[in-house]
Amino acid sequence: MNNDINELNVLRVFLALMQTGSTSRAAMKLGRSQSYISKMLAQLRETLDDPLFIRSPEGMVPTSYALAVEPKLKAALESVFLALEPAHFEPRKLTKVSLHIIEPYLVQKGSAIIKAIRQETDAIIDMRTWGEHSESLLLREDVDLGIHILSDKPQSFYQKRLHQGSASFKGNIGNREYVKYVVAGVNDHENLFNKLDPTIKPKLYIDNYQLMSQLMDDFYTLRYNKVSDELTHADVSIDIALIVKSSRRHSAKIEWLCELVEPIINQGSVT
Repeated sequence: MNNDINELNVLRVFLALMQTGSTSRAAMKLGRSQSYISKMLAQLRETLDDPLFIRSPEGMVPTSYALAVEPKLKAALESVFLALEPAHFEPRKLTKVSLHIIEPYLVQKGSAIIKAIRQETDAIIDMRTWGEHSESLLLREDVDLGIHILSDKPQSFYQKRLHQGSASFKGNIGNREYVKYVVAGVNDHENLFNKLDPTIKPKLYIDNYQLMSQLMDDFYTLRYNKVSDELTHADVSIDIALIVKSSRRHSAKIEWLCELVEPIINQGSVT
């Protein structure tokens, strides 16, 4: 049994090195010493008869063999750890829960989600605004669950549609000065407001929901609204989804967290 566990640890070291490109960063990620990482790498090189990584000024560059076996080893290791999870899940034993949530849901639903989690566990709660690195953090399992728009994503992500929303102009429209409120992963590179008014050319860009709310008396912007009834047609229609790493969707922790978060996100209005 000890030999089997050691082999699993060797594979974890390999995957950490693939992610980080550095023995020191891999050691930090796994909570091990750098000498331990080097020892496991030497063992793996001997077993597989391949250098696996070549040192370069940019870091440790994986060989073609390492690149070829990574996805297979990753999938196999995830299946093993999922199978080893205890049948009875106890939230109170969790050490950390991490969520990345799109605005305005973070501001309007975050407090209720925190209270719901805290009722079941004293674990560290790390709740942040969805950003440009959220997807990669989900895949690295540094984030457990995300709330964002439903969109085309690789099969490595599982998305569950929660509800539909639409967007319309809100604020001091008579002032005629438009503010582009930038939401990561939604309109970074797209001007959704031009679907409603192709003449708009914004001169003010912000990415903070609370600041945008303070500006509504003097400016106007495109605001998201959750709809109670499904729309058959809307100029700007947005579906909100719950997002997790596909290989984790049936794990006890993720199922518990989804059951906790979904009704809160779907309850009431969001503007």
